[in-house]
Amino acid sequence: MSDLKDRILEEKLIVILRGLAEEKLIATVDILKNMGMHFFELAIDNESELSMEKSLRNIEGLRKHYGDSIHIGAGTVINKLQVKRVAEIGGEYIISPNLNEEVVRATKEMGLVSIPGAATPSEIIRAYQAGADIVKVFPANCLGEAYIRAIKAPLDYIPIAAVGGIRPEDIPAFQSAGVSCFGVGKQLVDAGMFSSYCDEEVFQIIEDRAKRYLQAIR
Repeated sequence: MSDLKDRILEEKLIVILRGLAEEKLIATVDILKNMGMHFFELAIDNESELSMEKSLRNIEGLRKHYGDSIHIGAGTVINKLQVKRVAEIGGEYIISPNLNEEVVRATKEMGLVSIPGAATPSEIIRAYQAGADIVKVFPANCLGEAYIRAIKAPLDYIPIAAVGGIRPEDIPAFQSAGVSCFGVGKQLVDAGMFSSYCDEEVFQIIEDRAKRYLQAIR
């Protein structure tokens, strides 16, 4: 999976998708894929067993629909069982909001890319020592690029993903601070927009936002 890690770091952007109905999910991924985005994180809804299963079905559905033309991972993964389920349905990477070393180790045992969440130097080091490929600093918008710059000074060997409230205009400063890649959610795709606008308007908004992210990151 080191090749996949390298591709993530090369493309630099993971799209976080949460709460989209299946037909909206496919249409959204189509738009972003055609624009050159290939990494998609489907967030697991941990509110209930039913909502978790629905999230996993969406991951499996995207894998069957797109095959190897995109790279699909699971987000908000909080336990080893979820790691196993994601691996079984074809997910390629595991992303968490927190650091759980058991989840990191299970992810690596399954041959998947591990991207756990962390907010302090101690957590970042623990994540990396547990086997993380990339460490997700979350919430990046609250911590700020100056914080990450300070962390990267002694920890420059650890690839950092900035996730949480990242806007296109924030990207240059975070890259200058040493961030290797980004996870972008509601600032790009907000499921709530579908209840406020017609589908065509929402898809146009998503396309316009995606252009800004691609321009900023390249």
